[in-house]
Amino acid sequence: MTEPLTLTYFDGRGRVEPARLLLELRGIPYQYKAIAVDDWRSSIKEQMFDRTPFGQLPILEDGGLVLAQSQAILRHLARKLELCGSTPAETAKIDEVCETGLDLLFDILLINWDPAFHEKRPQHREALGTKLKHVQAYFERISPDGRFWVTAGEVSAADSVMAYVCEATLPLHPGLLESFPKLDAMMRSFFAIDPIRAYVTSDRRPLTTTVPMAKFGGKPEETHQWAR
Repeated sequence: MTEPLTLTYFDGRGRVEPARLLLELRGIPYQYKAIAVDDWRSSIKEQMFDRTPFGQLPILEDGGLVLAQSQAILRHLARKLELCGSTPAETAKIDEVCETGLDLLFDILLINWDPAFHEKRPQHREALGTKLKHVQAYFERISPDGRFWVTAGEVSAADSVMAYVCEATLPLHPGLLESFPKLDAMMRSFFAIDPIRAYVTSDRRPLTTTVPMAKFGGKPEETHQWAR
């Protein structure tokens, strides 16, 4: 019997959530190991240097494969689960969208940890609004059907990344995404897919974007929750 996949990360959605959404979409059994920050700092990080380049999380264990780096994990699962397009051109475009979305995600996670979060929040909202304006134009340009990012009528890794990025803006900058109705509709369409909806309204999904020590996103009320 094949061993279930194992994802190891902190008790938060963070960088690994797009990959986890792919597993949930396909109904793939997996284990999720949530590491407490104190445990990570005291002992676990040092142990990870034997398994990863910099002793970092997340880690995916897939049989004999131990894989670090969130983007590598996402791409591996996208290929394994056939969510990376059916032609080289589609795969390349999905990679482009994922990279774009992950740039935005990094920007969002970074300000969550900024000691001057409250002072910088208004400026960040304005800057993110400009980026989302470009992203909506990008979506209109490359979406084949106005719903999915790259593959007409089919979800890909690109949809997982971009829907999660849009979701992450909701508590950070309330009302901002509503200014971009096509992105808002894309996000809500993705999270309405039955297996995704079941996951995000379950107690298996982390309640926070990051961990409590962050300036923002480490509390359930600072993280978007879908109504059950």
